[in-house]
Amino acid sequence: MNRPRWPAALLLALLVPLGSAPPGMADDKRPPGAAKGRDLSMQQDNPLLASPFEPVEKLRYDLWRELPKADKDEAWNPSRNGAAVYLDPTVLDYDDQIMPLLKETTTLSYTGREAWAASVVRVDPLREYLKRAAVQRLDDAKRGELVVVSALNIQKDKNQKEKTRHSEDVIQEVLDKYGIGDEAELLGSSERQNCSRCARLYRPDTPLVFGHPYGISVREYVDREVEIAWARNKVVHLGPEAERNAEKRVREKYAKRVERRNGTAKDKLVTDLGEVRRGLEARYGHEPSPAFSVDPKKCPDQGTGTQSLGLQQTLVLTAAAKAANPCDDAEDTPRAATGLGSTLAAPGLSTGGIDFSSMELRYLSDPGDGSGLEYSFSADLKPLKGDARTATGRAALSQSSDAFFVWLSLAPQDFWVNLNPDEPERIVDGRLGRTDAGKVMLEADLEMKKTVGKLIHPHSAPGRKFWAGVRGDCMSFRNWILPATASVHQDGDKLYILDAPLDVKMETQYLKDNGASSAASCPEQDKATEDHNEALFRDLILPRLKKAINTAPEYAELRRVYLARVAAEWYRELSRTKDTTYGDLIDSGDIDNWRRTGDWQPTDTFDRYVDSYTKGEFKVTDRTTEGNTTYVRSYVYGGVDLTRIPLKTVTDDRFTSDFAGLPQSVDRSLNAPSAAAGDETVWLGSPTPRQAKTGISAPAKQEAQGKQEAQEPVSSGTRALWLLPALLLAPIALLRLRRRRLDAARRANHLRRNAVGRPPR
Repeated sequence: MNRPRWPAALLLALLVPLGSAPPGMADDKRPPGAAKGRDLSMQQDNPLLASPFEPVEKLRYDLWRELPKADKDEAWNPSRNGAAVYLDPTVLDYDDQIMPLLKETTTLSYTGREAWAASVVRVDPLREYLKRAAVQRLDDAKRGELVVVSALNIQKDKNQKEKTRHSEDVIQEVLDKYGIGDEAELLGSSERQNCSRCARLYRPDTPLVFGHPYGISVREYVDREVEIAWARNKVVHLGPEAERNAEKRVREKYAKRVERRNGTAKDKLVTDLGEVRRGLEARYGHEPSPAFSVDPKKCPDQGTGTQSLGLQQTLVLTAAAKAANPCDDAEDTPRAATGLGSTLAAPGLSTGGIDFSSMELRYLSDPGDGSGLEYSFSADLKPLKGDARTATGRAALSQSSDAFFVWLSLAPQDFWVNLNPDEPERIVDGRLGRTDAGKVMLEADLEMKKTVGKLIHPHSAPGRKFWAGVRGDCMSFRNWILPATASVHQDGDKLYILDAPLDVKMETQYLKDNGASSAASCPEQDKATEDHNEALFRDLILPRLKKAINTAPEYAELRRVYLARVAAEWYRELSRTKDTTYGDLIDSGDIDNWRRTGDWQPTDTFDRYVDSYTKGEFKVTDRTTEGNTTYVRSYVYGGVDLTRIPLKTVTDDRFTSDFAGLPQSVDRSLNAPSAAAGDETVWLGSPTPRQAKTGISAPAKQEAQGKQEAQEPVSSGTRALWLLPALLLAPIALLRLRRRRLDAARRANHLRRNAVGRPPR
C-alpha cells in the first residue's frame, strides 16, 4: 500500500488544536513542537557563554551563594532549565513597572524552590540578537540598557508538594504581577530549546535563542503525525488493535530519538555549566582589594582588567593571569564574596539598577580582629537613569577609604582649602594637597564659585531678583563650606552615620564663629550698603547654594570625602577609649600610601580660579532699549573648612523608633546587596578581610551558628577542658604582648606603612 501524501498546510491546520495552550494563547496559530529559534550551539562550543545567557548564569551563581552548603549543587543542576526575557524599557512605565520589579530583587528572589531575578543589562552585547527595528527604537530613545527577568524551572519534588513549572512559567507570573504584556518582549533565551507550550508565551515575531536542541521539533512533530496516519492506514484492515500498535511503534521511534537528543543536551549542559561556574567564580571572585583595611602590598587590585569582558574572555585571561601572578595562590582559602565586592566585580550586569555615583559611607565598625574594618555604603536605586558602571563604584570605594586614612593620619587643623587671589601661598596644607581628599576639597571650592556665578546671573530667576535689589557698585562675597551638625548613632564599636549635611556661611559669620573680625569687602563703600547686599545674598542666593552642595551631582565627591571625615572623627574618639586597629595612625603625618598619582598640583585649580575672574566670568553686560546696562564685577572668595566636626549622638530609643530595620539591612549588606521593602536605597557592605576569609561575615550568621551550637548539651567536664588551653595561653599572650610593645618602641609602627585603601604605585 502506497504511503498517502498529506497536504502540509492541511496537516498543520489539523495539528494546531492538539495540546493545551496557555491562557490567552488559544488563538495562536503556530504548530506544536519545540520553538523555532537560533541554536547558539551551532556557533560556539559553549553557547551558555554567549551574552543572552548571562542573566541566567548570574542567577545560578547568586543562588549557589545563597543555598546552604549541602544544597549548593542544586544551583548548577542541569535538569533545572534557565530562561530569560529581555524587556523594552521604552514601553514600560518607570514608576509602576520598572521600579517595583527591580526593587523586589536586589540579587534574586528565592522562595521554596522558585528562583528568579530582575536586573538591568547593556544593549550593546545583545544587538546582534535583537530585531533591527527594536535596536533603532532604543537608539532613538537613547536607551543603552534593557530590563531582564530570568528564572529557573521548578521540578516536581519527591513529596509532591510542588508542581512542575517551566522557567518561562515563572517569568510569566512575574510579568503578569506587574502588568507587563508581551509587547514589551524584545528577546527570549533558554538554555534548552523552548517547548511547544512555552513557545506560545512569546509573540510569534519575538526572537528566541537557545543553548541546545531539546524535545521534539515542529518538523518532527509533523513528520511523526504523517507517519502515524500512514502506519494506521496501512493496517486498517487488521482492526483497531493493529492500528494502535502501529501508532505506538511510530511514537516509540520518535520518543527514542527525542530521548537521545535530550540526553545529549543534558550531558553537554553538565560540561557547559561547569565551565560557566568556573568563569563566574573567576569574574565575581576577583573583588576589589579590601578597603578600610591593611593592604597586602605584594598583591595588586584584582578584577579591574575584565570589567567589560564576557565569560569566555574572562576564563582565558584568568588562566593567563594565574600563571603569571603568584598572588592568586598566596592564600589557600579564598575570601568569601561580600555585598559590595561582588557587586563591583559584576561587569556589565547591575543588580537592579544601582547608581554607583550616589555611594556614601554610612556604617563603620572595628570588630578588633586586626585585619580591617567592617563598612557599608548606601546607594540609590535608579535603574536606567543612574550611573551603573562598576568602575564608578570602585572609584567611590577607593576614594572613601583613602580619605578616611588621610583624615586619621593628618592633624585636623590642616583640613582646609582656600581659593583667594590675594593668598596664592595659602591654598592648601602641603601634605593634604598631595592627596585625593585635598584635590576634592579644592575642586569643590572652585565649583562653589561657579555655582554662585550661575545663581547671580541676571538672566536667571534668582539673579534678576538679586540684581534688582543690589546697591552700590561693589560686591565681594566670601563663602565657606563647613560641616553642619552630623547625626550619628554608636552601638559599641559600630557607627551609623544617619545624617551629615554640609553648611555654607558667609565670611562675616564664619570669622565671627571662629572669634575673628572681618575686614570690609568693599572698603570704599559704606557699611550700610555692604550689609544690605550681604543680607540680600544670604536670603536669595545662599539657600540655593547650600541645596546644591548637599544634593547636586557635581558635589558628590565632596560629600563622599566628608562622610569619611565624620567616620574618622568618630574613630579618633573611639581610639581614645579603647585599643583600635588603626589607632597608631592617628596624627602620624604619614600619607605615603594615599598620595595622588598624576600631574595635578593644587596650583592648577588655583590658576583656573584666577583665570575665571580675571577674564570676567562674573561680569555681565546687557543691552536694553534704553541703552547699555553694565553690571558690576562680583568677586567670590572663600574655601572649604573641615577642621571641626560637630557630632550629635542619636539616643538608642530614637534610633530604634526612627531607624528600625537599619541594623538588619546593614548586617545583610555585608554578604549581599540589601534593600528594605519599599525603599529606594540599597546597602552595599563588607566584613573585615579576616571575617570574609573564614566565612564569618554577617552578625546574623554568627548568631545563627551560636543558636545551633547552643542546642547541643555540653557537660561541665567538657567545659573545663575547653577552658584549659585558654588558661595556659593567657601568660604566653601577656609575654608576647609585652615583647611587641618593646619592639614597637624600637622601630616605626608597621601599620603606618601597611594600612592603605589601594595598592601603592
